[in-house]
Amino acid sequence: MNTKHFFAAACAAAMLTGCVSYTGQTLDADEMADQDNQSFASEAQKAFVARMKAPPRPVVVTEAPEMGIFLNPSGSIFSGHPLCNDISVRKEAALAFKAQLRQKVSSIKDFKLVEEAQAMVSVGDDVTASQNYRMTYNITSLALRESTTGFISSGALTTELTRGPRSSYEKYWDGVATVEVRLFKPDGTSQIFAFTGEGICTKVETPTTPLDKTILADAVKAAADNAMDRYVKKFGPPIFVTETCQGGQFAKLNIGSKFGVQAGQRVEFFRNKVRTGLDGNTEVSRVVVGNGIVGEKNAPVEPDGAWVFVENFDPLTRSVFRWTSARVMETDNRSQFDKIKMTFQ
Repeated sequence: MNTKHFFAAACAAAMLTGCVSYTGQTLDADEMADQDNQSFASEAQKAFVARMKAPPRPVVVTEAPEMGIFLNPSGSIFSGHPLCNDISVRKEAALAFKAQLRQKVSSIKDFKLVEEAQAMVSVGDDVTASQNYRMTYNITSLALRESTTGFISSGALTTELTRGPRSSYEKYWDGVATVEVRLFKPDGTSQIFAFTGEGICTKVETPTTPLDKTILADAVKAAADNAMDRYVKKFGPPIFVTETCQGGQFAKLNIGSKFGVQAGQRVEFFRNKVRTGLDGNTEVSRVVVGNGIVGEKNAPVEPDGAWVFVENFDPLTRSVFRWTSARVMETDNRSQFDKIKMTFQ
């Protein structure tokens, strides 16, 4: 790794005393590149660009066979609130799931949404399935639980730490749903992926306002988003540092708000290392070299790039440079990469 500017970085860091804030100032140390990792990040980016140019794959969104049990009045029974087993509520949740999934699929570049009626083609006197990918959806659980976390009782009123004052007769309910999304090749049997997601929706019930039945459908929609977010993260673009500033205290990622990156998200920086095993075969492993927070210390988050504040920064032991790889850590934020445009192999 190029280290000729470490002394300059150390001098610059001496000026960064007290409260560090983003200024965008570039120093000699910001010219340094992660030469050990550059080839990995560069090749991964080239492969992604090539995949982005591939024709979109036609996909049909349809119920999984297990949904027949979910929609059967005598099918699966969930314990807890009666709404979870109300067949009309389940049907509404299923319709909401399909609509949300179709919306997500239509926003992803590598998919071309195909209507179910168009998925069958006539060949002579026979009707056969066309060569479409098949995405199935299934709701695996529904639950309603009263949310009491953070309430402080005080006479006739109850104060909730995050929601503010409320009547003691109000109830906050959390609707919780877990779902599964699968994608199959046109042969109908070869599975490409299976992702699960959980969604939570909170609504209020009062003596004069009954609990809104859409709470479970909204939870299912959130779960659908989260399931597809897992897909996006697995097959999305490789993330790496394109530039640094202030001697390496801040690092800019190659994706930004256009790809759903938001201020406050945590980032893990890593380097790819080639190792040779005892059998003589080589393998690539990831070595974590640092952590950071998107948008911290007034660092900007732009459509095509997000600045990250590198935590525990020390210019003498600096390990994050241009071409260092990165990944956005799992958070509780729903739809973390809603706007990402990506593809898969």
